[in-house]
Amino acid sequence: MWWTVWGAIVLVGALVASPTIVEIPSGGAIFVACFVLAVVGAVTVPYLRYRRWRYEIRERDLFLSHGSWFYVLTLIPFDRIQYVETHQGPLDLAFRLMQLVVYTAAGRAARIPGLAPDEAEALREELSKVAGTESV
Repeated sequence: MWWTVWGAIVLVGALVASPTIVEIPSGGAIFVACFVLAVVGAVTVPYLRYRRWRYEIRERDLFLSHGSWFYVLTLIPFDRIQYVETHQGPLDLAFRLMQLVVYTAAGRAARIPGLAPDEAEALREELSKVAGTESV
């Protein structure tokens, strides 16, 4: 799904930029260089995001790690979790995936994308049980 989104962004960007950048002197060369960089980014960023996405339900908290160029580690203690829900947007629906969203008093604390529907439901129930909350 991430490769599809990034590929669409590159194609739309190329279609929007091509008429204006060709009018600039040496615009064709600039366009080709930018397009190659965008394609390299569209290939590497989803790959890095996929390789770095991790989640683990530990003894007292939910551990998340993710990122592409920057690496983010998140710990959410169970006693801070307000509620847990599953979410399915149009792209998730097209790829038969779901997202798990964890909320604390401060708002949305974490999102775990790319889960199979059965896995998302089981994870939601497990987090709701260990956090002592009711799932949505």
